[in-house]
Amino acid sequence: MQQLLTQASLVNVLLGIDPAASVLGAVLLVIAGLGIITKGGDWFTDSAVDLGRITRIPPLIVGATIVSTATSFPEFVVALTGTLTGTSEFAVGNAIGSCLCNLGLIIGICAVTHSRIAKKTGVDPGITAGRDVLAGPGVFMLVFTLLVYLFALFDSGGAVLCEDKAAYGLSRWQAWFLFCGMFVFLGYSVRTARRSRRESAAESPAVPEESNSRTPSLTRTVLLFIGGCAMVILGSQLLVSNGRMLAITMGVPPLIVGLTLLAVGTSLPELIVSLIALLKGYDDLGLGNIVGSNVMNLCWVLASCSLASPIPIQRQTIVYDLPFALLLTVFCLAFPWKTERIGPRVGWLMLATYASYLSGLLWWGFGR
Repeated sequence: MQQLLTQASLVNVLLGIDPAASVLGAVLLVIAGLGIITKGGDWFTDSAVDLGRITRIPPLIVGATIVSTATSFPEFVVALTGTLTGTSEFAVGNAIGSCLCNLGLIIGICAVTHSRIAKKTGVDPGITAGRDVLAGPGVFMLVFTLLVYLFALFDSGGAVLCEDKAAYGLSRWQAWFLFCGMFVFLGYSVRTARRSRRESAAESPAVPEESNSRTPSLTRTVLLFIGGCAMVILGSQLLVSNGRMLAITMGVPPLIVGLTLLAVGTSLPELIVSLIALLKGYDDLGLGNIVGSNVMNLCWVLASCSLASPIPIQRQTIVYDLPFALLLTVFCLAFPWKTERIGPRVGWLMLATYASYLSGLLWWGFGR
């Protein structure tokens, strides 16, 4: 317990904050983290869109690669730290829980919020989800989720749990396979971006921009992108470290903390960036960020931790967490296939499914 509390207050120590802060101080730091995330997310979104304009890369690809990698960095830090310090429950719970949160909570909130705003503005309700998203990055997300489930189900990977051989786990060769899969996904994204640039150049090779349109500066865009990313990561770390300290102090089991507080906390960058992008009309950027983040959670975050040390996976993750992740992934891809939109009904369904998952999770952690 003391080790976890010390680990949770690491960010506060680095910032020069008294690690023996009171509960009130931790709550204030959580609120400060939320404020930093919100402002940083605003800068981050605008600069990501401008970066796409400058490079002529589609917002979908920007969101699925550059933005998703940056917003997945908090998950990577938390998961890798947990693995290296012997608390692999945090690593697995954080990575899988973030995937669940991205699909159930973030897509649900964004779809419902966008639909309510659409009623006032007169635009079509829901998130635009074209076939290029569903049949491209979406398929990668489904395949990698299924692979992680099958890998863990049929092989312990030599992982150790409580000084005994684990029944389920991820081995190093499986981690390498997932890690290489990430580069296949990035290669696909680069190829798609190049094709889009060629098509854009062929359609309008020398059409000047409108006089009232804003011409982004590359230097300013890069600085805002880096600054916004840093603020999002710093804010999320403040929120997660202090929130985790409060939860552990109250006796919440580590796996439950990872699947709920850490997952939601480290997914806040995705929520803020995606919600701001949707509110500003950049549906491809927002949805691409969510899908790409799930790919990164599985192929970068989880795989990197397994490369450092084979990760044991608990039975709950096999029979409960990963099946729910697969179910939400199928919902995300199947329901908008015909309409190419994630409407309010699908949004409420995703939220209801995620709420059902959390209810069962609480029973699993506290009712047994």
